[in-house]
Amino acid sequence: MTKTSSSYDLTQTPQVMGRKFPVAFVLMSLGLVIAFSIAVASNSASPTHLGEDVSEITVKSNLNESNGQVFTVTVDGTQLRFSPDTIVIEEGDTVRFFWENQLLAHNAVEENGLFDSGDPQRNVEYNYTFQLGENGTYQYVCEPHANLGMVGTIIVEPMPVTEPEPEESDEQEEESSAMAVGSGKISAILFTPWFIGAIVLVGFISTRADRFHLNLVLEEEIEAVLVDNDGKEIGETLVDSYRSRVVTLCALYVAQGIPYGFMTVTFVTFLAAEGFSAKELAFLLTLGTLPWSLKFLWGPIIDRYQYRPMGKRKPWILIAQSGMILVLISMVLFIDPEKDIKSIAYMFLVYNIFTSLQDVSTDALAVDVLKTHEIEKVNSYMFTSKIIGGIIGGAGLGTIISFTGIVGALILQIPILILIMLVPLYMRERPGEKQFPWSQDVESSIWKDEIKSHNHTFKEIVSKLKVAFSLKSTRLGIVLSLVLSLSYFLIPVLPLLFVRELGWSEEKFNATKGGLIMLVTMLGYVVGGQLGKRFGGKSVIIYSTLVGASISVVWGLTDAWWSSTSYLVSIWCVHTFVFAIVSINVFALMMRITWSEVGGTQFTGYMAMMNLSAIIGYQLTDPLASRYDYTTLFLIAAVLETLMIGAALYIDPNETRRLLNADSLSTDSIPESVNIPLGDLN
Repeated sequence: MTKTSSSYDLTQTPQVMGRKFPVAFVLMSLGLVIAFSIAVASNSASPTHLGEDVSEITVKSNLNESNGQVFTVTVDGTQLRFSPDTIVIEEGDTVRFFWENQLLAHNAVEENGLFDSGDPQRNVEYNYTFQLGENGTYQYVCEPHANLGMVGTIIVEPMPVTEPEPEESDEQEEESSAMAVGSGKISAILFTPWFIGAIVLVGFISTRADRFHLNLVLEEEIEAVLVDNDGKEIGETLVDSYRSRVVTLCALYVAQGIPYGFMTVTFVTFLAAEGFSAKELAFLLTLGTLPWSLKFLWGPIIDRYQYRPMGKRKPWILIAQSGMILVLISMVLFIDPEKDIKSIAYMFLVYNIFTSLQDVSTDALAVDVLKTHEIEKVNSYMFTSKIIGGIIGGAGLGTIISFTGIVGALILQIPILILIMLVPLYMRERPGEKQFPWSQDVESSIWKDEIKSHNHTFKEIVSKLKVAFSLKSTRLGIVLSLVLSLSYFLIPVLPLLFVRELGWSEEKFNATKGGLIMLVTMLGYVVGGQLGKRFGGKSVIIYSTLVGASISVVWGLTDAWWSSTSYLVSIWCVHTFVFAIVSINVFALMMRITWSEVGGTQFTGYMAMMNLSAIIGYQLTDPLASRYDYTTLFLIAAVLETLMIGAALYIDPNETRRLLNADSLSTDSIPESVNIPLGDLN
């Protein structure tokens, strides 16, 4: 096989892998262990939570004696208003005025002088408890910005003199439990042996890189690109145009990312702000993710039933896109998303049935048309496009939801999906295929010949799947897929932490998670693809997982710093970046161990297992979040993340290619830099 100038000598790779790359990660891990120890010491020395100081603890102690509640008022610096601007409380309750790192200085002064937070400041924490007899309506202002409408209202109702009905007490208890996670703790010391063991394990396998296939970097296969005399690609169909392949696959992945971003960011955050519990949010996410865990059922169906005159995959893609649009229209016309969460959850279930169908059809299309040397690169483009769709559905729709409402956010998705559907509508997979069912038949026998040679029955598909999963690496791929997303139980918890506990606005959280975090994920995908190409995907998975789990530990143990927005966003971004690197290399590794004969069905199976893992993770939310505090939840997540190291340990990325695809390996290659003009073919 001819190597280009960009290719790496595999005989030199063990030296690079055995010395430079593992050493860097081990040193990084040791540094994180030191940070771990410091954080444990800090956590032990300071019993406060979420940056609480002594004065706040005193306030809460007094409140416990009077059974009062704390209501937090923050500042929306962009709109120059208090948030919320009106609250209803009872005698004995406390109003906490809290904001930090504001561009402008603010204060809170009652018009009759009942309470006064002092001089305007960029950082303020002031508490006032309304005593018995202080019921009534109170107006307060920010003195520098009172003329701009920065006014707030506190309505203080008399303390009830009669005991509430048992039903009302239960409802209040349920509402109170929905406001935050549990208070149980597991000492960080008990987790220490596990994480030390993970670091020792990674250090051990680093010294035996050959045994655990850490040195394996699969070389690119080079393919000539036919161009005309003007340097333009020949052909307009997907099989003979690289540009068409990239545009089509990326557009379809954008369409998949929009509902994901909308469901996991915009809609979940909206419901959290409306008072829905973590259990209800997990129910929504579970139903929305369920079709993705069962999408492997689509694989044999789309492989078996095809309308070949229009292509192997195009008809299924169009059916899926049309179904997504119709379900969105039904949501808008027949359901109130703000109140009927069960109905909207079931509609999301149907919606994601069509979305999963599109995903399976798109993945099968990628398996059919992508060249061997394009897999990693185009795979990175595809998942980056999915993130772009997630940004549209998360940050985009999450930002405008305050103007359009949840119904408007649903409506806006319809024209976007219609526009994207034009891409597969006008594409052709292969020469000789129809663009539309009514198009004039092209005189070509390409697709007809393929029907005769590749039209497998269900029995044949199942038989080949058995052969594919007879290999050790392909079976371990199932295990790796199942443990990939167990830590997702944190996803429904994060809105509770940021919005309810830390006082972030809904818009701020949406913009951060749906915007900045999505961008960081895209960057992680790009960097992860390059690292996997340079050092081998399996190595990157193992070392990056160790680093990412260590970051989760540090995140959980530094709760005293969570009040700092810059620190919290920074560690969130770093954690996201590292696990984006892990994820993209897991996807590539699953493609590598997939047998091309049943590529669509087998790879879909792996992706389905990943989504099943996410469902299991979501189901862990209620039993874990209702019992343990935030710190313990992060430590548990770190333990679950390290399971990926053991799952990937004995996977041989080259086993399928070596044993099952040996006959299909190309022996001839042409340097990538060579373009063959059309006029020189003779």
